[in-house]
Amino acid sequence: MVSTRAEPGCVGCSLSTDMGPKVVIRYTEEWKTEDDLKRQLRSDRFVVLAELMEHASEIPTVEFALRDSTRGIDYAEEIRNTKQL
Repeated sequence: MVSTRAEPGCVGCSLSTDMGPKVVIRYTEEWKTEDDLKRQLRSDRFVVLAELMEHASEIPTVEFALRDSTRGIDYAEEIRNTKQL
């Protein structure tokens, strides 16, 4: 999280856990613009985060709250597969 907070356009990030019958880990990042978010989705740092999610004991819920919509992991895949202009 320290390196994320130092990235240009990062407004903040946080990590929280809920302990109950299941342990829930919630990781949140907030970016100033959608372009800042897209840059992060194309970064090596996101690749590491995606690998961690792939090894989760259950399929994680991933949400991207955009200005006009909320998208799932398909948004990250779309951005990563789109060439930058």
